[in-house]
Amino acid sequence: MKAPLLRPTFTVPLDVPRQVAVNEIRGRLAARWDLAGRWRGKGRWFDLFVPEAERRLWSPYLSVRLDEEGRDRCSAFGRFAPHPEVWTFFLFLYFLVAFLVLFGGTFGYVQWASNEPAWALWMVWIGLPVMLLIHAASFVGSRLGQAQMRELREVLDGVFDGLEQIEPTSD
Repeated sequence: MKAPLLRPTFTVPLDVPRQVAVNEIRGRLAARWDLAGRWRGKGRWFDLFVPEAERRLWSPYLSVRLDEEGRDRCSAFGRFAPHPEVWTFFLFLYFLVAFLVLFGGTFGYVQWASNEPAWALWMVWIGLPVMLLIHAASFVGSRLGQAQMRELREVLDGVFDGLEQIEPTSD
């Protein structure tokens, strides 16, 4: 079984100039009543969200950037990611535990080198499995959010439908 990617990405080439694509996509998103409050954008960037009633801790959002590929072409680069507050919380936990492991290892070494009981080394033996559990939790969250990722991708494909599209590519 293949493990899910933590932040899956994809690229969709479009046969229209970037500014035309930006204006058309914004117009289509604004015209869809079912997407009211589920998207925001600025410039060549826009984000799609899961409906508020369906949002959970593991729910992703889809960030899309339109890049110029030439005079008459552009591409849409999309990335699924956890919401920033969830991402920040997991990063905070990860760095906190990493700091405790580093501190425990250093302090434990000093205790050991001083011929004292090296009780601080317990921080290393407890912290490393906790770091692995935090990392595993991100994979679990990614797997739980796969259905919502598919839903967001279908919404995006519906918005792109009718824009002169070349075959999508995936990273």
